[in-house]
Amino acid sequence: MIQALLLDIDGVMVGEKIGFNSPYPHPDVTNRLAAIRDKGIPVILCTAKPHYSILPIIKTAHLANPHITYAGGVIIDPLNNDILESHPLPKHIAPQVVSAFLTRGLYTELYTLNEYYILRSQANDLTRVHTHILQQEPVLSDNLETIAGKQDIFKIMPIVPDESGIPAVEEALSPFKEFLEITWSIHPIAMPHQFCGVAEKGISKRQAAITILSRLNIKPADVLGVGDSTSDWKFMELCGYVATLENGQDALKALVKAKGDAGFTGGHVDANGILAIFDHFNLP
Repeated sequence: MIQALLLDIDGVMVGEKIGFNSPYPHPDVTNRLAAIRDKGIPVILCTAKPHYSILPIIKTAHLANPHITYAGGVIIDPLNNDILESHPLPKHIAPQVVSAFLTRGLYTELYTLNEYYILRSQANDLTRVHTHILQQEPVLSDNLETIAGKQDIFKIMPIVPDESGIPAVEEALSPFKEFLEITWSIHPIAMPHQFCGVAEKGISKRQAAITILSRLNIKPADVLGVGDSTSDWKFMELCGYVATLENGQDALKALVKAKGDAGFTGGHVDANGILAIFDHFNLP
């Protein structure tokens, strides 16, 4: 019997149909989350975004339990003002990483717990798109290195226009890789942009999921994990039940299929495909 859900958000509940399932899930999905939570089943949202970007989902569906934000950098229950864990980058490393990105002209975002910063000179159309995704305006600054040296930084994010920009980011990161966790991702409404999440070494959705399930005294075998990319498999493989969507990566679909009756692929995110997943697993 499923006793908890671990749900990625972008590409799973949030798609590219602005006003339908972007920036937040369709009301049918949010209402279903609320029904599941009302039956005493924790719904754990699992995202690389800050908590403020998913707070309306949490409030509307009454998801009063811990959630994974900053890809594991912060585990937080916003409804109860409870931060279980937080893992900022080392203060001696963060300014150097920021400088390495900026000297190469890479568009760079810097994240504290409650705000994110960009250089005033870098504000452009991408800023507008990412503001929609995060549902919060960035703070414009003239010196990101100073902020990185003085405040707790939970994520540094260079964003490049497409895959051709990835080598420049990797070159900038090469001196620091032993200190950092690096994850690449995309977003449905920002494609083909590539987002690079830079966090403290060892930080991951997987480890955060282990922490939360242990705190809730729930066995991973009794959890349904849902994602849309192969990177999500790192936390999904912990779970006894797994699912993806029609828009999920083919490699992830193969992994889900290999789980037999414990795996399922639902419809497209832009058709609220997660509802079919909930139905398949007999969730309220």
